[in-house]
Amino acid sequence: MRIFLTIIFFLYACGGSAYSCGKIDRKFEKNGEYFFALIFSDASNNEEGRVYGDVSVSKTVYQLKKIGEEYCVEE
Repeated sequence: MRIFLTIIFFLYACGGSAYSCGKIDRKFEKNGEYFFALIFSDASNNEEGRVYGDVSVSKTVYQLKKIGEEYCVEE
């Protein structure tokens, strides 16, 4: 029984990560930090339906990813 509870606890503790993904709309650098402006929602396929969010990324990720690609961040 103890092993069963340990396994259930482990699965619950490790399974809580959630990700938000969006399309990279633009990239920018500010004060030596690197950012993506992501479009998280575009259900209506027009400018009014877009939800933007800026996320900080490492220089390596900044250089590897291109505008238009999808990028996910952990919530």
